[in-house]
Amino acid sequence: MDISSAARLPRGAIALAAVRFLLYLGVQAAYFIGVIGTLTYELEASTAAIALAVGLFNLFIIGGNACGGSLLDTRGPAVHTLVALVTAAATSFAFQLVSVSMASVLAMSAGFGLATGLGFTFLSSYPAYLTIDTEELKRANALLSVVSNAAVVVGPTIGGIIATVLPVQRVFVFAGVLAILGVLPAAVLLRRIGGAPAVERALGRADDEVSSAGTFADSARAVFSVPSLALLFLVGVLAYAGYGAFDPLESLYYRDVLQVEISWMGWLSSAAGVGSVAGAMLAMRVPHRLITVRTLMLLIAAEGAACILYVGTDNVICAICGQVLLGCAFGMVTPLQNTLVQINAPLSLLGRVNSVMNAGFNGAGVLPLFAAPVLADLFGVQAVLVGASCVVLGVPLIALVLRLGKGE
Repeated sequence: MDISSAARLPRGAIALAAVRFLLYLGVQAAYFIGVIGTLTYELEASTAAIALAVGLFNLFIIGGNACGGSLLDTRGPAVHTLVALVTAAATSFAFQLVSVSMASVLAMSAGFGLATGLGFTFLSSYPAYLTIDTEELKRANALLSVVSNAAVVVGPTIGGIIATVLPVQRVFVFAGVLAILGVLPAAVLLRRIGGAPAVERALGRADDEVSSAGTFADSARAVFSVPSLALLFLVGVLAYAGYGAFDPLESLYYRDVLQVEISWMGWLSSAAGVGSVAGAMLAMRVPHRLITVRTLMLLIAAEGAACILYVGTDNVICAICGQVLLGCAFGMVTPLQNTLVQINAPLSLLGRVNSVMNAGFNGAGVLPLFAAPVLADLFGVQAVLVGASCVVLGVPLIALVLRLGKGE
C-alpha cells in the first residue's frame, strides 16, 4: 500500500484490520486442518460425516453472524467486540480438554463456527462506523480484504507446520492465543469509533422509527427494498450453492485425486491466499464508477472459471494455478461486495442487513452438503467439483444476460 492509499484510510482502520487479521488467522490455521483434516486423515471419516461437520460449521456461522449483527446494532461495538473475542478464545481452548473423536470434532466445528460468525461482523459492518465517505469505505474494505487474505496465506501454513510436529488438536491453541492478543487493537478501535462521523450520524437518526426496526424480518425487508442489494443477495445465494459442494469433497480431492499428504491442505489454501492478497490490493484501484453489482457479477463468474482450472485435472501445478486465480477474484469480490452493502444499507440496521446477506450465502452453502456425497458416489469426487464450478461460473453470467435483456 502506498502513502496516498494510507492517507485515504479512515481513522481506526488499521486497528480494525489488526483485530480482523488476528481472529481470521486463527480460523484459517485451525478450521481446515483441525476439523476437516482430523476427520479425513486421523478418523478416516466418510463423506457424510465430513458433510455433517461442515454443515454444523456453516449453520453456527449463520447463528453467530445473526447474533453478532444484532449485538452490534442494539448494544454497540463495545459489547459485540467483547463477546466476539471471548467466544473465539473459549471455543479454541475448550478443544484441548477432550479426546479426539467424531463427537468432539463435530462439537468443535459447531463452537468454532459460532465464534467465526460473531467475528465476521468486523469485516462486514465496522468500516461504516469509521467513515461515511465512499472512497474511504472502499479503501478500508480493501485493506480488510488484504489482511484477511494474508491470513489465508499465513494461517494454513502455520496450521500445517503445527500438524507436522504436534497433535492436530494443538492448532486451536494457536487460534485461542490470537483471540487474546486481539484485545489490544480492539481497545484502540473502540476509542476511534466513539468520535467517528458515521456514529454521530447514526446517533442523530436514532429516533423511534429506526430503533423499532429491530427484527430479522425488518432487516430482510431492508435488503429486498434496494434493487442492487436484492440482486446481489440472489446471485450470491445461487453462486454459493455451487461452492457448497467443495467443503465435504475438497479434502477427498486432495487425498484421492491429487494424492497429496495432509500438509498440502495448508499449502494449497496458502496459494489461494496469495492470489487473494493481490486481488484485494487491486480492489483499492477500482474506479468509483465501477463499484457496481455488474462488476461484482463478472468477478464471481471469474471465480467459477478459476475453480474449473483448480479441480479440472489431477495435476498439482494446475491446482495451484487455479487456487491463485480463484483467490485473486475472491480478493476483489469481498471488498466490493461489502462496500456496496455499506453504501446502500442504513447504519442503524447494517449489522442485521449483513446477517441477512450472509445467512443467505452460508445457508446456500449448506444445502449442497447433503447432495454432494451422494453425487460423488455416483459420478466421482472430481466430476461433482467440476459441475459445481460450472454453477459458480454460469449463475452470474445468466443474471447479466437477463439484465441486458431488460435494458439495465
